[in-house]
Amino acid sequence: RSQIAAIIGNVGLAIPMAMLIAFVLGSMGGTPFIGPEKAHHLLADVHPWHSGAILYAGVAGVCLFLAGLIAGYYDNLAAYNRIPQRLLQLEWPQRLFGEARMRRVAAYVENNLGALAGNFFFGFLLGGMTAIGVLFGLPVDIRHIAFSSAYLGYAAVALDFAAPWQELALAGLGVALVGMANLGVSFALALYVALKARQVSFAQGRRLIASLFARFRQAPREFLMPPRPQDTEESRDQPAG
Repeated sequence: RSQIAAIIGNVGLAIPMAMLIAFVLGSMGGTPFIGPEKAHHLLADVHPWHSGAILYAGVAGVCLFLAGLIAGYYDNLAAYNRIPQRLLQLEWPQRLFGEARMRRVAAYVENNLGALAGNFFFGFLLGGMTAIGVLFGLPVDIRHIAFSSAYLGYAAVALDFAAPWQELALAGLGVALVGMANLGVSFALALYVALKARQVSFAQGRRLIASLFARFRQAPREFLMPPRPQDTEESRDQPAG
């Protein structure tokens, strides 16, 4: 459910934001933000099979996985080293900001340090992959669903919303496949590491997959939509198996 929300959030925000940026900068400068030639180039970059978009999306998925590991490391670091509690022991910030505000800061660090670090390093990982390709002459690049969605928004404005529908449809399909590759690769790697950490055998992994498919056939809504309040209360009231 969270991965589907991430895809919808990326696409739903990146496309209109890219359009808004193109409109504003084009109006301020008096010239289009990008020209038609560049717009067609952006659409070609996310073509599902005439470009390396899906392969590059897999590279970005590896970066997502590594960023997740980094986020977990910093979450553990905050808990093990008691960073929020140590922040509250500092006297000068409390005198400067007040005790109540420092408690909110400490709580924020406790709950969000991993996410902040993961996003920070994720940006460097994405930028670094392109730099590695340039330095070593390798065909290495990244495609992330947010960037690919922005390509679609910029191109639509540059072409005055008059691009051939086939070209836009293929670009839209490419964006969807990029998102699936991003999340599929990162989730598969994260699940592999989690199963190895729990010492799950191959046979147990097969039973897990079978149980997931059985659960999906029984209640597919749980995999797509947030649980309803009554469902949460019923699961809480059920005895542990």
